[in-house]
Amino acid sequence: MKKVLGFAILATFLATPAFAGETFVRNEWTKSHTYTDTDLKLDSTTTSNRNEYYNSFADKIYIDGDVNTKYSWGGKEVSFEDFTVHTAGSSLYGNFHESVVSKVTGTIESITNSYTNSHETSAGVR
Repeated sequence: MKKVLGFAILATFLATPAFAGETFVRNEWTKSHTYTDTDLKLDSTTTSNRNEYYNSFADKIYIDGDVNTKYSWGGKEVSFEDFTVHTAGSSLYGNFHESVVSKVTGTIESITNSYTNSHETSAGVR
């Protein structure tokens, strides 16, 4: 057993390709480090405008009083007692203007460190 282990270690250092029927050992280490520094500056402006125009009109006619009809030997008689006609109206005209400005400013800073270590070992006979 000690001979096989010693041979495997020796084969790793010599790094010669394995031939058919020979023992091989593969021992691989991988180490990596990644560093990311982000500095994002924001400067955003949004402008919106709204304009509204409107017009409204109302008119109403109503009658007060009484209309009486009387019949006599002379014919038909119509009398208006306290009879009046009223007219009322209203009008509305206007507009609305609005301007809105929204501004967003700032900085987003981030730092990312990533470390990776991996080890792979394989041994066998070809």
